[in-house]
Amino acid sequence: MTRVLIRQLIIHMICNVTGKEPTDIVALNPVELNTRDWEQVFSRLEATLDMDTGMLLSRERAICIDALTHALHAKLAGDVIN
Repeated sequence: MTRVLIRQLIIHMICNVTGKEPTDIVALNPVELNTRDWEQVFSRLEATLDMDTGMLLSRERAICIDALTHALHAKLAGDVIN
C-alpha cells in the first residue's frame, strides 16, 4: 500500500468519524480528537489495515497525519517482509 493511499485512508477515517471535511482535517496539524473519536478512528484503521498500531492505548489524543502515514507505511512494509 502506498503512502498516498494510507494518508487518504487516515483522512477518510477521521472525516468519517468526526463529520469534518477533508480540507478542515488536512489544515490541522496536529489533529486533536476526543477519546471516543480517537478510539473509533484507530479501531477502524487497525481493522482495515489488519494490524495493531498500539494507538488505542495511547493517552495522547493528537496526531500528525504525515507522521502517522509514515509510521503505518513502515509498519506495513515491515509486516510484508517478516
